[in-house]
Amino acid sequence: MEAGRHPPAWTRPWRRLFWPFLTRKDKDRIAAAIAEMESLTTGEIHVHVTGPAGKDILEAAREKFLELGLDGTAGRNGVLILISDLDHRFAIWGDEGIHAKAGPPLWERAREALLLHFAERRHAEGIEACVREVGRELALHFPRAGPEDVNELPDEVSGS
Repeated sequence: MEAGRHPPAWTRPWRRLFWPFLTRKDKDRIAAAIAEMESLTTGEIHVHVTGPAGKDILEAAREKFLELGLDGTAGRNGVLILISDLDHRFAIWGDEGIHAKAGPPLWERAREALLLHFAERRHAEGIEACVREVGRELALHFPRAGPEDVNELPDEVSGS
């Protein structure tokens, strides 16, 4: 599990009224990357964008992970990427199956993928890079067994 923060130039709450954090096109692009990566694995990846997440972004990610049912995957290989759109903090929370196999090196690589792009204000690209990093690792440890594998959760980007 990894958390990070990239402080934006300014973070006024009214900013998101004029410039959405992710456009519909961005969300579709991220959803397509999730679908592509999940076609290679039994693992599940979910991206959730939220407003202010409170003081502890990792705790918020853990709670959202449970709320979304990512802890109920057959291989215990669900991963949540939680992004706070107002202050650009994020957390990546993985279930015990993927954490046991990939551990901290995966979370650090995924964190770096986000930070690199967020520093250049390329949020959608950062999220997509993070999804692909996580997806490659899931495919390595939890390869798709065949057409009988089902997608347990929607591939869309959710928000609250």
